[in-house]
Amino acid sequence: IHYLAWCNFRQETRQVKREANCWKRRKLKMGKMQQNNIEKIVNDILSYGDLLLVANKGIGKTNALMVLTRHFRALPKTRVIIFEDFPKWSLEFDRIPYLVVKDSWVQETEHVIDVGNYFLRHERDYTVLMGSQIKAVIKKCKDILFVSEIQDIERQAFFIYSIIQWFYRKNYLRKFKNYNSLERIVFFIEESQNVFDSSTISKKIFNRLRKIYSVARNLEIHFILASQRLQDLNTKIRGRTRLLLGNPSLDDYELKIRRILRHSRFKKEILNFKVGEFLYTPLDIKVKFPLFQQVGKPYEINLDSLMPKPQRKPKPNIVVRILQKFGWVVEEEPEKELEDPEEDLDEQMEEDLGLLGEPDEEW
Repeated sequence: IHYLAWCNFRQETRQVKREANCWKRRKLKMGKMQQNNIEKIVNDILSYGDLLLVANKGIGKTNALMVLTRHFRALPKTRVIIFEDFPKWSLEFDRIPYLVVKDSWVQETEHVIDVGNYFLRHERDYTVLMGSQIKAVIKKCKDILFVSEIQDIERQAFFIYSIIQWFYRKNYLRKFKNYNSLERIVFFIEESQNVFDSSTISKKIFNRLRKIYSVARNLEIHFILASQRLQDLNTKIRGRTRLLLGNPSLDDYELKIRRILRHSRFKKEILNFKVGEFLYTPLDIKVKFPLFQQVGKPYEINLDSLMPKPQRKPKPNIVVRILQKFGWVVEEEPEKELEDPEEDLDEQMEEDLGLLGEPDEEW
């Protein structure tokens, strides 16, 4: 009897181990499948343009964006620029430099104002200050996180536009001069309705932003947008993006999403999607994003350390000092600097923007 009981116990133990191993293999296979699906999404975005992620609050939009961002950062010759107006990425994302954008950096103006240091100047409404510092950050850091403290929606949108405009002009001039390769720029914008809302994007001041968005893919510039409602974004914007849909609001589903998904296998199931589950509509695949695990911590950029320190004028040699003592004026010829193609490109950008005649510290 004891022997039979021991045999049964051993058989049950083996069965439990087999089931556990089978579950592990199945879980590993599902993980690899989901990883392949995420890579498919990344490759599809790079091939066709932009992405709009839409889901209710608490469904995992930020987590999905962080996973996608990590994939884009691993690509060669790719820069990632992130905009957020709430300190979440700066606390939970991987190691990345971040710059806190103060509310006073974007000022509303009726006409051109006379300031000595600005990043982008517009003739009508807004001026972005701290030009030398922002330019130094963009040049030094490959990937950047902008944490905005700007309170007004339009001023926030104008700051984002100014950064996009800088990269657009740079890639445009590289393309025009037939440079061998372009930098691939990927912009991540949370709460993107603040930038691409119909009431904002339709204003005359943002005409250039609409134009940039229309031709950005030709210059290796991509946009990854996120919003809680599909209806909040302008039709001209959302109509040109690939869609990644999580569990939507019922109002959004009835008005827009149900019609978009009329041929999808998940047209009804999407209302029951759990946290982290999304539908990539172009390929009609369901993707489960893994929980983002932070590697390193973001660190704030010290603007003072980026600005060049003024160099002391070298002390004249003894011959010059003797001649100066007797009233002779001797001027030494300045050393000729080697031409830098990047500086030449910046000069071309300034000339293209009509700012070449301004002081050196302005942009």
